[in-house]
Amino acid sequence: MSIQAYTGPSASANHGAIVPVGGAQELTQEEYEKRQKDAAELEEKLKFITEKVPTRICQVMGSNAGAGSGEFHMYRMARRREMMRQDRMEEEAKQKDLDAEFEAKQAALRQAEEEKTAKRRAKRMKKKTKRRKKAGADGDAPAAGGTESEQSDDEGVEQVGLD
Repeated sequence: MSIQAYTGPSASANHGAIVPVGGAQELTQEEYEKRQKDAAELEEKLKFITEKVPTRICQVMGSNAGAGSGEFHMYRMARRREMMRQDRMEEEAKQKDLDAEFEAKQAALRQAEEEKTAKRRAKRMKKKTKRRKKAGADGDAPAAGGTESEQSDDEGVEQVGLD
């Protein structure tokens, strides 16, 4: 869509406004999809702001400084909402810390298991090569009385790491 400055007879009334030439009919499919995508993103942001961002009460009046009974009830409710908001924020922070600690512990356990598995795998491979060398030195007879097919079951197959 091309855009140019409007220089018609009432240009002074529009203060040189920029208007699209040819109207809205020149929107391509790509531009239309881009606008739809942008609108969806803005709606999502607005929804997040309205739902997730806690409201903050800045002007909290004193408990009973010259206030009547109705104002005291308003103060009490405002104070209760503020206390609930602070408690909720503290609880969320505590939960976030616990989650981070749990994830760190899980990662450490996973790493330790991987190291142990790698060590055991290396030990198995070492035994296997020793058996093959021994079998090769003794002749073509397989070691430990097993058949050739039993020994070569894992040959060429790499052990996949566990998730």
